[in-house]
Amino acid sequence: MLSAALPAQTPHTIRIEPLRNEKWWGLFAGGGPAQPFAAPFDSSNCDSCGTFTIPFMISSGGRMMWSSAPADVVFDGSLFTVTPSGTQPTVAKGGRTLREAYLYCVHKYAWPKGTAPARHPFMRPVYDTGLSEALIAAGGTALLAAADSITAHGYPPGLLLIPDGWQDHSGEGGLDRNLYASFRDTADELTRRGFDVMFTVTPYIPAAGQRYIEARRKGMLLEDAEGRPAVIRLPSGYYACLDVTLPEVTAYFGELLDNLRKEGITALRFDCHRALDILPPGERTERYLTAWAALGERYGAAMYPLAEQTQTQWRPYSVALSPEISWESMRRALTDAIHAGLTGHIYPYLSLTSSAGHCSDETMLLRAVQLALFMPIAAVPPDGSLFPTGTCRKEMEKAVGLRMEMNGYMEELLQEAGTTGEPLMRHMEYQFPGQGFWDCTDQYMLGSRYLVAPVLDDTGRRTVRLPRGTWISADGTRYKGPRVINVDVSDGSIPLFRLR
Repeated sequence: MLSAALPAQTPHTIRIEPLRNEKWWGLFAGGGPAQPFAAPFDSSNCDSCGTFTIPFMISSGGRMMWSSAPADVVFDGSLFTVTPSGTQPTVAKGGRTLREAYLYCVHKYAWPKGTAPARHPFMRPVYDTGLSEALIAAGGTALLAAADSITAHGYPPGLLLIPDGWQDHSGEGGLDRNLYASFRDTADELTRRGFDVMFTVTPYIPAAGQRYIEARRKGMLLEDAEGRPAVIRLPSGYYACLDVTLPEVTAYFGELLDNLRKEGITALRFDCHRALDILPPGERTERYLTAWAALGERYGAAMYPLAEQTQTQWRPYSVALSPEISWESMRRALTDAIHAGLTGHIYPYLSLTSSAGHCSDETMLLRAVQLALFMPIAAVPPDGSLFPTGTCRKEMEKAVGLRMEMNGYMEELLQEAGTTGEPLMRHMEYQFPGQGFWDCTDQYMLGSRYLVAPVLDDTGRRTVRLPRGTWISADGTRYKGPRVINVDVSDGSIPLFRLR
C-alpha cells in the first residue's frame, strides 16, 4: 500500500563530461541522406556541437549511455546534457575501450531478451544486376545468361539482385510478363545452378500513364510544397512516389506483395532512399520510414538501405552512392558504413544500382566497384560489360579474385556475428584502441584480420595507417607497424593487408 501511494519518479536530466582524450559516438535517431547514423563527438572541433536525438552513445573510454526511448542530447563541445523523453537513461562503465563499451551495451540493453542478430542469407556473393546495362531490366532469359556468365568467369553461385523495373506498370502491378513469362520455371532452373533471386521493392511509379493518373486522382502520391506530385529522376526516367503512410497505399502494396508470394518470390529488398530526397526532415519522414519498415517486416524483407534502418539494426542494410558516383559520395558512403557498425548495423552492402549508369569515368567506377566488393556483403558485377577491356577489367577481375579467396573467412565472421553482435566492418578505433584511430574513416578492418583501404581519389597514391603488428599486402610485402605508408595505386589495385 505504501509503495502504491508513492509518486512515480520523473526522469531527470543527466550530464556527462568527457574525460581527457575520451571520444564518444552516438546513434542519431531517424538518420537520413544528410545525417549519418553515427558520428564521433569531438571537443576539439565544434562541428559536432548541437542538439541531437539519440537512443545510445558509447565512448573510447568504455563508457556508455543507453535510453529505451530516444533522448535529447545537447553537446556544447565540453559537456553532454541528456534530457530523457521516457524512462531514465542509464550511464555505465562497460569496460575500458570502445569495443568493450559496444559489447556491454549490445548484450545488456540492445538485444531483446532471448534474441540475437539473425544469421543472414548472404553467405555467398550478391551479384547486383543493376551494375550491368544489359541486365538493368533483367528478364528470365537474361538471368539465366547472367548465371552462366558468372560461373564461366570462375565465380561461385550467389544471389542475383534485381533492381526496380521488374513490375508491370499497366496497372496490375505484378511481374512484367514480357520479361518473366514463367518466373517459376526460371527460378527452378536458377536453383538447380545454385543461384537465388532477390527483387527490389520501391514506392516509385512512372510519372505518366493510367496507373499514375489513378494514383494522383486518389491522392496516393507524395506532393511538393505547391501541392503537386513530387517527381524523382531515376536512370530509367521520371517517377512519382507513393505515400506509404496512407492506408490505401499500404493495401495496394499488400496486394502486390501477396501476388509475388504466389509466384514463389520471397526474397525482397525494400528501398525507398530516393523518397527521402523529397520528404521534409522531421516527423513526416519518421512516419514514412516507420510505415515502410512495417511493410518490410510484414513480408520478411531481407535488406534495407541504411537510412531506413531506424528499427531494424540487426538486418543487412545497404548504403548508396547518392545521387551519383563521385569521389565525395564514395567517401560519404564509406564513413556512414563504418560508423553504422558501432550502432548494431553490422551487415553492410554497397548498392551501385541507382548510380552506375551515370558514371562516365571508368577509373572512378572501378574504385566504386572495389569499394562494394570489400564490404562484408560483396556486390559483384554479373558480367564483363562494365569494363570490356584494358587495365580496369584486369584490376576488377583481380579484386574479385582476392575477395573470393576470403569467402571462408567471411563465412566464419558472419556466423560469429550472429552470436556476438560484433560488426564485420570495424572502425579502426574499435579494433585497435588507443593507437590514434578515433578519427580514421577512410580505412577499416574486416573482422580482426584484414585491413582494407579503398581508393577514394584519382591521385594514384594511397596513404595507409598501419596499427601495431606485422602486415602482409596482397603482393606479399611485409610491413612492421605502427607506421604510415604511401602506396602506389596507379595500376588500379586496392590496398589490402592481412595481419600476421
